Amino acid sequence: MLTAIAAVYDAALDENLWPAALAQFTQMTGSQASSFWVLDGNDRSLHPTFVTINFDRRAVDDYVGGLASLDPTVRYLLAHPQEPIVHDGMLPPGDDEDTRTYLDWHVRSVETQYRLVGQARLGTMLQAGIALHRTRKAGRYEQSDIRQFAFMHEHLQRALRFGVRLGSLTSTQQVTTALLDRNVAAVVLLDSQRRVVFMNRSAEQLQSRGDGIRLSAEGIHATHRSEDECLQALVTRAICAQQSGRSIGEVMRVSRLSGRRPYNVCVNAVARAPNALTLFRPAVCVLVSDPEWLIGPPTQHLQSLFKMTPAEARLALRLLTGESLRTAASRLGITYGTARSYLTQLFRKTHTQSQGQLIRLLLSCGLGQGPIT
Repeated sequence: MLTAIAAVYDAALDENLWPAALAQFTQMTGSQASSFWVLDGNDRSLHPTFVTINFDRRAVDDYVGGLASLDPTVRYLLAHPQEPIVHDGMLPPGDDEDTRTYLDWHVRSVETQYRLVGQARLGTMLQAGIALHRTRKAGRYEQSDIRQFAFMHEHLQRALRFGVRLGSLTSTQQVTTALLDRNVAAVVLLDSQRRVVFMNRSAEQLQSRGDGIRLSAEGIHATHRSEDECLQALVTRAICAQQSGRSIGEVMRVSRLSGRRPYNVCVNAVARAPNALTLFRPAVCVLVSDPEWLIGPPTQHLQSLFKMTPAEARLALRLLTGESLRTAASRLGITYGTARSYLTQLFRKTHTQSQGQLIRLLLSCGLGQGPIT
């Protein structure tokens, strides 16, 4: 029993281990088959996760493909999400068309006859659990079987709740990382020892360029000594603010070895102290923005929003960076007269009347970001 309980905790943290956990449960309870299932009332497929052992693959496909919604046990579980343990003796007699359709299929396709289910309600529309199955020859689940299963069910519930918390945190982390990676600004998180604990994709690109700012496991540094002293002072103040529960944010500029425009650097304290049980303990967030990059809508978004041509969209993005119309024309390799013609079309398509109005409108449409090319 202890081995089976340990297997459930392992599987709740790694879903690839559910077959091994089901095998332990099946053997220990004298069952012939079992399944781990998730019922999602918000999901059209109903069973987004369905892992089985000792069932015919074709029967499983038929079941998940539509017959599960006709299953009297599934309907009972959906109607009673708070019921921890469900067995055949609890199901009301059913003689409706759905039940008859399901039972006809079950007799033809599945060898098992009796079922014992333990579940946990994990959210408003989310349930999960284990179903044990016996053949007619093995016989029903008796009260002694149900009592034994009830003891194990306490651990099953706890393991599933651990699993859903970890899964939710992992999903949140993936979404957060994806959003941070879309940010054109370099995002660097430091711990209280100034060590880098996270970099987004822009920060990795910044690290590879080595143009005025150095990033390593030991921290973030400016190449010029005087600027680095200022940067480290900002980091120190941010760490002190985080430790005292205060919010602080300070800015500076960092020169580049290439001679391009300096980086804009913002150093912020992470306001909330981390939980006790975590390996991820950020204390400082450093944002590095490169003025050589555009923060605004890429050309394809402008083409979709305002029916611009590719050439018009390229001109609009140049104007958005603050370039004059003549400079933008030169950068794009077109004549000033052609640029004026494009600008007239831009005013018409965006319902604006001046270059200032056009730029304000484009800034309000910041759907993405990319480099100026």
